[in-house]
Amino acid sequence: HLFATYIAPSATLDIGLQQEKKKEIYMKIQLPFEDLFDTAEEYILLLLLEPWTKMAKSDQVAYRKVELVEETRQLDSTYFRKLQALHKETVSKKAEDTTCEIGSGISVLPHVSKQTEYWNNVPAEYRHFNFNDLLNNKLEFEHFHQFLEAHSSSMDLMCWTDIEQFRRITYRDRKQREAKSMYIKNKYFNKKYFFGPNSPASLYQQDQIMHLSGGWGKILHEQLDAAVLIEIQKHVLNRLENVWLPLFLASEQFAARQKIKVQMKDIAEELLLQKRERKIGPVESKWISSSCEIIAFRKALLNPITARQFQRFVALKGDLLENGVLFWQEVQKYKDLCHSHCDESLIHKKIMTIINCFINSSIPPALQIDIPLEQAQKIIEHRKELGPYVFREAQMTIFGVLFKFWPQFCEFRKNLTDEKIMSVLERRQEYSKQKKKLVVTEDEKFAK
Repeated sequence: HLFATYIAPSATLDIGLQQEKKKEIYMKIQLPFEDLFDTAEEYILLLLLEPWTKMAKSDQVAYRKVELVEETRQLDSTYFRKLQALHKETVSKKAEDTTCEIGSGISVLPHVSKQTEYWNNVPAEYRHFNFNDLLNNKLEFEHFHQFLEAHSSSMDLMCWTDIEQFRRITYRDRKQREAKSMYIKNKYFNKKYFFGPNSPASLYQQDQIMHLSGGWGKILHEQLDAAVLIEIQKHVLNRLENVWLPLFLASEQFAARQKIKVQMKDIAEELLLQKRERKIGPVESKWISSSCEIIAFRKALLNPITARQFQRFVALKGDLLENGVLFWQEVQKYKDLCHSHCDESLIHKKIMTIINCFINSSIPPALQIDIPLEQAQKIIEHRKELGPYVFREAQMTIFGVLFKFWPQFCEFRKNLTDEKIMSVLERRQEYSKQKKKLVVTEDEKFAK
């Protein structure tokens, strides 16, 4: 009914979802799981952002007891008209200079004082925002990408992203690294971008990069070294952080989105207060957590890199939480198996594997995940009549348990790269193991 009413091509109340997303939902409609309409929900939330802002503004005006109206009066004279003409001329001249600067993609890297000037235009409450925050916030990152495209300067972000992808390729995969290096060289290492008027580096910095890479002769026939690519990325990141990011943070659109977030937070706090004062039902309680955050967390668990980092993070919080991440991922694989309409015996094998690993394990304890015993017992008792929704309740329980740690994890990784995240977590895990060994040794001594 939902698909036919809002999403299908002939839907009476079509929400305007992209064709690819429609097809994706249609392919998963048999069997339908709780995350079936996630893409549609995310699209709607973004779509409603603008009207919500307008409604909030109109509400502020409507419910204000006294509306303040500003009225300016002035004497009309020859001197005033001359001053007004001079003022208009100065303002238009400044506007032309700013337009030329932004329109040209900021041809050379601005001086330090100029970069400070960009940050001076950013409101004080947003000056803490850095490039890593942008990377961790998928929604704002997409807005930043659109902002750069609007100013014909998306090449900076594309260049940084391609080099970052190159850095993440393992040294063992030599062919892939060489191919990516050649691709970057051909796309960015030329007079159209890095050695052109729109370069993120100054002429002196361009000469340094040229010297480091061995000159044009070597560049034309060989791929770029990793050291050269890292230097290029530094210059690109410098412009992204000190020019485009402050311009983005100073924009009206960014400020409007932040106000909406604050309003939504206030609503959430109010609901939480209501929950404490009176019992709120399970359906109402779900709305306390933002839909955007739930979708973002689900996407993170489906991302192999982020999921691995989060798994290591929660492993330090409790013994069974790490297994919870693995269980959630395996249930998702089982769902995909159901959508593929493969042989029933294969699906049954997958069900039994999940049960034997997490719910009725031969390795003590038998229950390897953090769910109520009643849920586990119900699954074991009905193992012969298992249907497509056998793990639905258990997966939702695990999701709720893990979701509590998601804000902590986001705060933890805010200023860390992927490599540093894993190294920090490994050190913490090693410290935790040593601490446990020490406790066991002390207990043995005490027993003796």
